[in-house]
Amino acid sequence: MENLTDLVRRKLDNKIKNSQPTALEAIKRLENDSRIARDFIVPVGGRTNNIYWKVKEDILNLDFMEMERKIHQHALSQTSERLGIPTVYLRKLAFGQPHEKELAVKILNSHSQWANPRRFLIRTVGEQVRGVLSDQYRRLNGNEIIRGYIEAAYAQGAVLLDGLYTDTKLYAETLYPEPIIFPTPKNGEVAIAFGARLSTSDYGDGALDLRFFYMQGVCLNGMVRETMMRQVHLGSKLPSDLRLSDKTYELDTRTTVSAIKDLTAQIFQPEQIKAKMEEIQNASAIEIDISKELRNLQKNGRLQKDEPEEIERILVAGKPEDGITGEGTLWKAVQGITAYAREVEPQRMRDLQEIAGDLMNRAKTTS
Repeated sequence: MENLTDLVRRKLDNKIKNSQPTALEAIKRLENDSRIARDFIVPVGGRTNNIYWKVKEDILNLDFMEMERKIHQHALSQTSERLGIPTVYLRKLAFGQPHEKELAVKILNSHSQWANPRRFLIRTVGEQVRGVLSDQYRRLNGNEIIRGYIEAAYAQGAVLLDGLYTDTKLYAETLYPEPIIFPTPKNGEVAIAFGARLSTSDYGDGALDLRFFYMQGVCLNGMVRETMMRQVHLGSKLPSDLRLSDKTYELDTRTTVSAIKDLTAQIFQPEQIKAKMEEIQNASAIEIDISKELRNLQKNGRLQKDEPEEIERILVAGKPEDGITGEGTLWKAVQGITAYAREVEPQRMRDLQEIAGDLMNRAKTTS
């Protein structure tokens, strides 16, 4: 009969086998985009305004510096924030009916023309604008960062587990595939494999972030914990000719890669893993009103409309294969959220894993 350790190893091996190709494809997409990415410093507002919006083939396009590019929805949201246009309203127009698109163009052109003179850093990939950023945005090479992270994780005996590329953001999870099995006060034994998650964006879609990641081997519920770093993406103003700042770009990237390697190595150290085990045991000792907790998360905008009911459905079913065992503790609530996360699309799954990880802050050790 298969014991728990062998069962968990087999499940983790299957998870790695099935998910690693997705991660490799995400990294490949990032590499391909990096090859054709270009940056431009563009004056906006007043007599020096150098951007103009129009609808072409039913899609919003941005003209700048004698070029015409389609606009990604992320870049459109950034534009609305920089020009003081309500984002939800503008997105509704921009992706609505033809007359709504024309109204969106009129609003964008008016705000661009009458804005206080400034400069935008416009980041393109091929024929698409992916980012509209401050001219103080600290450029980093995400491709080099992800390679450094994976190299450091592999040096600790970890493997690439899973990944996601959303056009504007990359996630990559690594895992040390040997589970640790230990008891909890009120939720039975758990089998946990520990690792790290890196998220990075070359287009201002969130800060560079490295977090603890762990997966419960029986149910494959994943969760991330507190950040190890947050990269501030602001520096001095960029020159009009970005070739003048290429040396700074390369130096900043090398410095960041070095920091990522050091922090990744720290995540896999025995004392860090021991601290996370203690947090799990602490969470299993903290009894809470789970229904009230889920409603509060919804009230605070963390959980979406129907998610508390879906999570409670899993909790009521109480299946050990979902990681749902024992009493109504903080750990059980966390397992309910992460079990539900397996049922949703990849981006939302990672959001829910972060929400679950934030709940664990109450169980954080002080030693």
